[in-house]
Amino acid sequence: MVTISRNNCSPQGLNRRSLYVAVLIGLNFLWCGTAYIIQVYRLLQFVDGAAINLLSCGLYYLLQAAGIGAAAFLFAKRPAAAGGRSLPLLCTIFALSCTAAAVFSASVSTVIAAGALLNLAIGVLSCCYLTLLATEIEPRRRGLVFGCAYAFGSVGTWLLSLPMGGRFLWSSESIYAVVLLVALALLLLRYLLPLSERRHAPAPPGPELNRGTIWLAAALLFLMWLNNTLGFSFPLKSASGSVYIEFTRAFYAAGLIIAGLISDRDRRWGAICALAALAFPSAALALGGSVTGETLMWILAYFFLGFLAVYRLLLFADISGKIALPALAVLGLAAGRLGEAAGTLGAAYFSGTPRIALASVVFVLVITLFFLLYQRLYHSAAVPEDTEQMRLLQYVNSFGLSAREQDVFKLIMEGMSNAEIAAALHITESTVKFHVSNIFRKTSFRNRSELIIDFKLGNSNVHF
Repeated sequence: MVTISRNNCSPQGLNRRSLYVAVLIGLNFLWCGTAYIIQVYRLLQFVDGAAINLLSCGLYYLLQAAGIGAAAFLFAKRPAAAGGRSLPLLCTIFALSCTAAAVFSASVSTVIAAGALLNLAIGVLSCCYLTLLATEIEPRRRGLVFGCAYAFGSVGTWLLSLPMGGRFLWSSESIYAVVLLVALALLLLRYLLPLSERRHAPAPPGPELNRGTIWLAAALLFLMWLNNTLGFSFPLKSASGSVYIEFTRAFYAAGLIIAGLISDRDRRWGAICALAALAFPSAALALGGSVTGETLMWILAYFFLGFLAVYRLLLFADISGKIALPALAVLGLAAGRLGEAAGTLGAAYFSGTPRIALASVVFVLVITLFFLLYQRLYHSAAVPEDTEQMRLLQYVNSFGLSAREQDVFKLIMEGMSNAEIAAALHITESTVKFHVSNIFRKTSFRNRSELIIDFKLGNSNVHF
């Protein structure tokens, strides 16, 4: 039997831990995605397609974003409670109950309410599991771990839909498949380490971040998914009979895995491919009249959608890992869900030329924000050491730290304990404690975590 331990830091142990995280995320994405589709199919027995779209991609995505936000807030304020097993366990049971209510209820209001609560719980669960990318997985493996996990869930949902002539997820028997998947997910949950015991992957290289950069990244992801949703809302003209959701899932899964590999090799290329993903739905529209051309563009749109999904998660997983705030790891997903909800509403109220105009304006904004963020994150990724030393000097001087306190401060930023600092500076541990106490008093911070976060954000006035 494989033992999953935080102390197993050999390359083989790291691979096992990465595999565990990938399977845990993938299995939960599989059952949550299946439950989501089941409740949507259940709604189709009561309301028309237009209303379904507003509910499933509008209201329900807003509720997923709300669930993500609530769980992220809990991670920030009560990390021990949010990072344990209890929260995902309770949310899983609650979500399963909501799925059962949607399947077996004969009341449309109950089905809608159950779907709303299910999506709120899905948001919380997404936060619980996707924070593992920032706390458990090295930056150079995050893309592949996430891509494989979501590809597994995407293809798995399609395979579950095949029985009964492709109508299995329409039937009440589908709830038993969800129960089985939930049971497997809960078995894996037993091995989830509390937040305080996780390895905490090293921060990725790159420039220091401030609040402005974080908000810029969130705004970009919101607009990217708004634009993508508007693009996918354009109806197929010539290829409507040759493109099926089931058919495109294989290309989406392939896109997820390849995007993960490329992004792990070079984040810049992953970002550029994500931007390119926005062009293909519009290209399919432009090629109307050509069955082959439109079908090819639509397939490519789903393939590159994988790049967009990976970019959305990696951008904030890296930010989260860099400033040691797990709560930020899922801000990208929340921003994307809000963008999808806004895009769904925009597609419902605008059609024809106004919709094209709206999509064009949003795309211009995306291009502008993308290159602003690209310049901040990647062009300044190779920061000279003398510049970094100057920034550190400016920071410690702003608090009037003595020369010895500055030495201690620098080693704190490197993650050293009091004993390690004492050995490095050839002083006693009690002397180190004295200097650390003075640093806290002069900076008005209560502990190392607050001090490290403030320095890494590059602004002593920024607090989360």
